[in-house]
Amino acid sequence: MRCPQCKGYDLTPKQLENGLVAASCTKCDGALLSLVNYRFWSENHQQGEEEKVSVDVVDELDDIDEKACVCPKCTRLMTKFKIDLSTANQLDLCTNCDEAWLDKGEWRLLKQLELHGQLPKIFTDAWQRNLRIQRMKNTVKQRYIAMIGEERVENFKTWLDLQPEKEEIKQYLITTYE
Repeated sequence: MRCPQCKGYDLTPKQLENGLVAASCTKCDGALLSLVNYRFWSENHQQGEEEKVSVDVVDELDDIDEKACVCPKCTRLMTKFKIDLSTANQLDLCTNCDEAWLDKGEWRLLKQLELHGQLPKIFTDAWQRNLRIQRMKNTVKQRYIAMIGEERVENFKTWLDLQPEKEEIKQYLITTYE
């Protein structure tokens, strides 16, 4: 198989963790990880036996590639999945082969975010929907902070949360201030 990023380079076996082997590019250090192998590794490895990542891996990560990645196994386009709101990195998944492409440093990023034990969940509709909801809530909050100020927004939210008639107050605000 050839690297989907470097095109002319073959993928060779590389151990991401003890017992977890992926096909890796010697040039870009990307890795094609079979989710079947990942699930077997995840079910059989001891929690806490892998190294803890304490350093910031952002410097390791390459520039984010927005272009579609082609699966090295079947040549179909891979789908991009957002990992988390704290990073712009996206993982590529071939839904035909059940293979994930990890760019250089993304495995260490998953470990840093403590998501390396939940890799298949990242590719679910529920995970992606939750990220969209969180992003929308953050956007709305930032809009009100910009208009009113962070302290006032937080003080009002704290006050409202303490009110026994919280729902009635919210309904009053919605119906009287249109």
